[in-house]
Amino acid sequence: SALAAGEWACYGTGGRLLIGLGFRVVSGGKYTDLDRKDSGTYTVQGGTITFRGGHLDGQTGRNLHNNRFELSGTSCEIFH
Repeated sequence: SALAAGEWACYGTGGRLLIGLGFRVVSGGKYTDLDRKDSGTYTVQGGTITFRGGHLDGQTGRNLHNNRFELSGTSCEIFH
C-alpha cells in the first residue's frame, strides 16, 4: 500500500506531538516538510517506507497498516 496524501503527524511517549517529524505527502511518491520548503521522495515496499532527501532523509518507517507506521520509536499517522 502507499501513504495517503495529506498531512502526517508523529507522536512520541504519552501521545506527545513531535513537530520536527511531521510531513505532507504529495503526489508521485513525494513529500515535503510541513512548511513545504524542504522536499524529498519516499518508496513503500511491503510495510516499509524509505525516505530519501528532505528532512526525513535516510529514515525508515516500519509496519505500515491502516495509515499508521512506526518511525524511530514514534508512531506516525495521517493527521485528521
